[in-house]
Amino acid sequence: MYHRLNRVDPSSSLTVSPESFARQVDWLKRKSFQFLSLDEVIMRPKVNLGERAVALTFDDGFRDNYENGFSLLLRHQKSAALFVVVDWIGQKDFMSWSEIRELADAGVTMGSHSLSHRWLPNIMDERELDDEIFGSKKIIEDRLGREVRHFCYPVGGVDERVAERVKRAGYKAAWVAGAKPSVVISEPQLCLRRVKVGTRDSSIIRFMLKAYGIKVLSVRN
Repeated sequence: MYHRLNRVDPSSSLTVSPESFARQVDWLKRKSFQFLSLDEVIMRPKVNLGERAVALTFDDGFRDNYENGFSLLLRHQKSAALFVVVDWIGQKDFMSWSEIRELADAGVTMGSHSLSHRWLPNIMDERELDDEIFGSKKIIEDRLGREVRHFCYPVGGVDERVAERVKRAGYKAAWVAGAKPSVVISEPQLCLRRVKVGTRDSSIIRFMLKAYGIKVLSVRN
């Protein structure tokens, strides 16, 4: 799971340089990892997910993803997914609708990261919660002309009430932003975990351990 791909924002722990990203993709290719789409992930039996396989996802819709990430992946015909925050589209540092549509037309899976990136469990007004979950889905579908099947909870914020509304909205799966949720969701497909890739993972050793699903708490740059 990636956020920023640039050399301008070293203060963020979630920023990966374009050079580091290119090295990571090259390493995955050399080690014969399969690049799966999100639909392929949820369709495959769990017993097979121990294979060398990854699903690359990008959160928020930063424009540097378009410039420094997707161009590389599409050139090498590798699957990836983008979770966009609808209200941020077209804002400073974020992709435009035309850029998002270009990526969707090229085969990038498009998912919703909500309408405004709010902490969803704290939204008590049902209409506001529906705007974040149902509304964001409809807007993306209307603008791109294709079904949105995947949702990503902002900052990993989810509880049973939120997960149930995600299900009712018609999403096939929902994803947590790296961290393990503080509550247990009864339907695992509505709370799928991802592995964060950030600044410290510029070390190929750290990235390698994460790719193989090994904890890296004791590894230093």
